[in-house]
Amino acid sequence: MRSIYHMYDRILGYITNFAAAIAGLAILLTAFMICYEIIARSIFHSPTVWVMEISTYLLVLAGFFGMAYTMRKNGHICVDFLFSRFPRALQRGLDVLTSILALFVMYVCMTESTNYMLMSRAVGVVSPSLLRVPMWIPQTFMVIGFVLLFLEMVNHLLGDFFRDGKEGK
Repeated sequence: MRSIYHMYDRILGYITNFAAAIAGLAILLTAFMICYEIIARSIFHSPTVWVMEISTYLLVLAGFFGMAYTMRKNGHICVDFLFSRFPRALQRGLDVLTSILALFVMYVCMTESTNYMLMSRAVGVVSPSLLRVPMWIPQTFMVIGFVLLFLEMVNHLLGDFFRDGKEGK
């Protein structure tokens, strides 16, 4: 069973790192687009109609695709001023309990965002701008991010049972 966990962890690590690389590229592309907008507006007096909307979608992508990587690296905010004083057995029990609760919350986020994206696609919702972007496209970033975060939370929970005594990754 431990080898299955390690294979799951390794495969998920590749996927999570790939999503993080896409998030980084999205931020870089957003920076270039904003620089282009500044130059087009201030030098050529010709603002674009697409930079604001597309850069917003790319930042949404970066945020949602980066959540799983942050979870993998234990980078999410943690308030542990009391937790660190508890005995190790109680810490582990509380970690398992909070992981199970977080999995439930993430399952709800994952299913509801999927339903929202599918509804937008079925109805044909588009952005209220000149670009008229089908909204299911940026909403898909949200779904992918929640799915990856859910899988990383499962990995974290399984790691409490199967990790080889390592305290982090």
